[in-house]
Amino acid sequence: MRPQRPLMRSVTHASLRVLVALAGALALHAAAQPTPDAEGALPDMPAARAPSSAELGVQTVEIPRSAMKDAEDAPQTLTAYWVASPVKAPAAGAPVVIALHGCSGLYTQAGADAKALSSRYRGYAQWLGARGYAVVMPDSFGPRGKPHGICTERYASRDINGATRRADILATIRWVAAKPGVDARRIVLLGWSNGAQAVLEALDAGRAWPAGTPPVDRAVAFYPGCASVLRRPAYQINAPLLLLAGASDDWTPPEQCQALQTAVLARQPQARFELEMFGGAYHGFDGTAPLKERNDVPNGRRHGAVMVGGDPAAREAAFAKLAAWLDAPRP
Repeated sequence: MRPQRPLMRSVTHASLRVLVALAGALALHAAAQPTPDAEGALPDMPAARAPSSAELGVQTVEIPRSAMKDAEDAPQTLTAYWVASPVKAPAAGAPVVIALHGCSGLYTQAGADAKALSSRYRGYAQWLGARGYAVVMPDSFGPRGKPHGICTERYASRDINGATRRADILATIRWVAAKPGVDARRIVLLGWSNGAQAVLEALDAGRAWPAGTPPVDRAVAFYPGCASVLRRPAYQINAPLLLLAGASDDWTPPEQCQALQTAVLARQPQARFELEMFGGAYHGFDGTAPLKERNDVPNGRRHGAVMVGGDPAAREAAFAKLAAWLDAPRP
């Protein structure tokens, strides 16, 4: 019997290791799930702590050059990040949000891969996943050698422009539509700042929509720069659009977006173009970072200095509006 004791001790230790590993896996799984309130409802806003990329189950994917036929400067592949929803998809497949980063890019300064995804995009991915949406985040900057963004570049000198990002959107739509388990009739564009401007570019009904590319179901633009499309005398939209802006934004002035809405509805009286303005809110109001001044931005009203940061009241109102826009059978 004595010779068996070390063996039993070894088995016990192995069992403990299995239990510890199982507990860790369950903890990661639980952290990645949506957290309902006391009544079991969906979360109103992303959690204060965004889950890590590992907790979300982020997958790094590559959109091949063959899908990027609209881009003049197409990289060999366009890196993107796919996050499946934890909610069981309907028989028609999962709806998908194409999330388009701002001028800072997708990443923190810690890196340029899935592990370094900004908390903003991870938080949104979890919130959208709770509503049944899969999320794909194409990286327009990293494959072109600027993973940490172009915010400090003047608008006129940027070589990654609206046409570039529109081509990336079209390539991503085609990639999504070919993915099994996806409902290609329910593709949503959601962008922030520079990414929101890319949304406006993609929705330009004056430009031919490529054959074989499914149409966009609806779109959301958080505080875009509206000046470039406003200058187009015939600009119209090819999908319902919700535009969310801070009334005090001194980086992307909201007055230009008000003028854009007026112009579009004059040309397209039946178009669905909603504009929500949040009083006292600045650029980035949907985040949780404290309001601060940035002095490294050569654009905006004050030529080098802009205010950026979250606004709790505007954030809450914006997410309520966003949820209603996404949940509506047809905006």
